[in-house]
This record gives sequence, C-alpha cells and structure tokens, in this order.
Amino acid sequence: MVKKIIFSIILFLVFLEILLRFSGKYLTNNEKASGWYVFKYKIVNSGWLHTWKPNLVLDYKQAEFRYTNLYNELGHREQPFSNFLKDTSSTKIIAIGDSFTEGDGTCYDSTWVKKLSFLVDNNTSQKFNFYNAGVCGSDVFFNYQMLRLKLVKSNPKLVIECLNTSDIDDVIWKGGPERFNSDSTSSVKIGPKWEKVYKNSHLFRAIIHRFLGYNENLIKINSIKEKELNAIDLIGNQVKQTAYYCKQNNINYVLLLQPCPAEIGMVNDERQKLFLNKLSELPFAINLFKPLNQFYATQSIKNFSWTINGHYNSSGYWVLGNTIFNEMGKKDSTLFK
Repeated sequence: MVKKIIFSIILFLVFLEILLRFSGKYLTNNEKASGWYVFKYKIVNSGWLHTWKPNLVLDYKQAEFRYTNLYNELGHREQPFSNFLKDTSSTKIIAIGDSFTEGDGTCYDSTWVKKLSFLVDNNTSQKFNFYNAGVCGSDVFFNYQMLRLKLVKSNPKLVIECLNTSDIDDVIWKGGPERFNSDSTSSVKIGPKWEKVYKNSHLFRAIIHRFLGYNENLIKINSIKEKELNAIDLIGNQVKQTAYYCKQNNINYVLLLQPCPAEIGMVNDERQKLFLNKLSELPFAINLFKPLNQFYATQSIKNFSWTINGHYNSSGYWVLGNTIFNEMGKKDSTLFK
C-alpha cells in the first residue's frame, strides 16, 4: 500500500514536471529566445575580458531569426582590429556596450553603430572609422577592461558607451570590480546552491517563484530594490572612472542611456526612474528615453523589435542610430568634426 502511494506521488510529480515544461510558463528569457539555459552564478573566466571566442564563425539561430556572425581576433563582431589599429588616416570612434551595441537581433550591417557611421559619413567631410566592440552579456565593468587593456592602443578620438537597465541585473549577479581576481581570472558572485536543480526542474522553478518569492535572477523579490540601488551606484562609479580614464588619454567620452524595447512607453516604471535619476545628470550622459518615447508614440514598437528575443530588429536599430546621431549633435556639435 505504501509503495503504491509513493509510486503514485512520483508519477504525479513527473506528470506535473512534463506539463509545466510543455506549458513554457517557467522558461527563462534566454530559453525562450535561444533554447538553452544560461547559468548566472559560480562562473569563473580565464581572464578579465568578456568576448566571444576569437575568430569564431557562428550560425546564430534563435526562434525569430537566423544569420551568420563573424568575429575577429578580439572576439568582436567586427572587421579585424589589426586593420583598425593600423589606420592612421581616419578619426577613430569606438562603441562599447552589450548585446544592444553588438546588434543582437540583426546582421552586422544593420546595427546602430553602422547607422551612426552612415549618418556621420554623409554629414561631414572628415573621414571617420567606427569600431563596434559591443559584446552580448557585457556590462560597464567588462567594457572598461576591454577599453583599458585592448582598445585604447588604437588612439580613438571618441568612445561611445551604450548602457541600458539590463546592466543592473548583470551587476547584481556578477558584482562590481571585485569580480576581477588577482590571479587574472574573473568570477561571478556565488549564488544559491540550488541553481542546478532550478535549471533541470520546472516544478522546482514553480515552487521557487510562486511560494518562496524568488525572481528569474534567483533573487528574493523583497530585496530587489536595495540590490538595484546598490548596482546602480556601482554602475555610476564605474562610468565616472571610464570618463576620467578617457580624459587622461585625450579621448572624448559619451554615455548613452538607452531604453530596451520592453521599456518603451513605461514612463512611470520605478526601476527606470532609479536608473535615470542616478545617471542622466552626469555631464557626459545622453538620455535617449525621451526622444525614443516620442518617436514610438506614433509607431508600434512591435514593428521595430523581436517579441521573444527582446532586442530591436534592423528597423529598430536604425531608428536608434538616427536618434543617437541627432542627440549627440545636440549635446556637442564638435564630436563629429
């Protein structure tokens, strides 16, 4: 009798697990977009740089799109850095950032960096050379290390760093400068010991989210605001350091505060307010939320972004690039002269 009860319970739990998996209710954002789970914690990297594998050729396939990515010797989806380094006849501009700068959701020729380059070339007589150092999953701390250790040797005139609220989550689970270890490795914060169970069981995910009060980042919901405020403070300190580093090396620095597609129209979002209140008043910052909200007041963001992937599509990135060009011109008309 006892064996039958135990067997029935196990059978019920297996059935519930299968049902939850098929429902997709507790899929992470990355699983929805690409089909696989990405661990957030207990990750150790061999160096201080966050890049794709150098010289990688990637068949980049997600639910809504597919294209081929070619990465150079630094692991950037860009032309060879050696060519950029050797160029002495152009004014050099480097873009640093995460997936929105790399251009996740579109091909190499349709990123906001390419759109900005096109507009600059067609509105000035001077020769400019743009280099896109954006990397999916990067943040302000990894951006700074890439700039300091690799990119600065190319002697750029201008560094444009593009930042969005996803950096808040990155810093919450990766930490700040303490992620860079003295042995030249970098490591993500130690998170909950049960993340492997979370990865493999959707029933466990249901319990964690519905009854124990954790969000997808495996953080207690009642402690999120405090962690977000701390992360935003760390981000603010880092971009100030990056700006100072650029000044010491005779480089102009611009920080772009860019909304994700899901944030368009969310003018009363508390997280967005915390982000903008802390960063938009910095003298080198440009707030893109207002002009993009104005544009999308008459356009459907669904036509300019991917629903599952969450990034802009080609049209959305070109709107972003056009907005960046206009707002940077308002900020400082000498940046592209």
